[in-house]
Amino acid sequence: MARYKIYDNKSDVITPVGEKLTAEQWLDRYQWGRYTKMIVGGGIINGSVALVFDDEVERYRKAGCDFSACTTDEDYLAAIEAFEDNPPVADAGVSDQTRIADALEDMVALSLPDDTTNTTEE
Repeated sequence: MARYKIYDNKSDVITPVGEKLTAEQWLDRYQWGRYTKMIVGGGIINGSVALVFDDEVERYRKAGCDFSACTTDEDYLAAIEAFEDNPPVADAGVSDQTRIADALEDMVALSLPDDTTNTTEE
């Protein structure tokens, strides 16, 4: 079952606390839903989210979600769900092996004799 769907402005809504709202009651609560596309939950508890479709698409696009193959609203929602399930891995920068190698080089350098000893006699 899809995690998200576009609200049809007709269906009853059930919230996470078990409250059942008619479409009119839901849209009275989220009046902006009358004027723009609203994302709601895709399951039985469809009142788990109330999001502005265009805003969410833009937010996920900025986070790196690939919408290039999307042609329908359902495609966009599926891409968002896939992105949530498999978020991009942040670049860790320097690997553990590199840090260990650097530390070993530092230890060797610190154990070398000091070359600045004055060997000339006065």
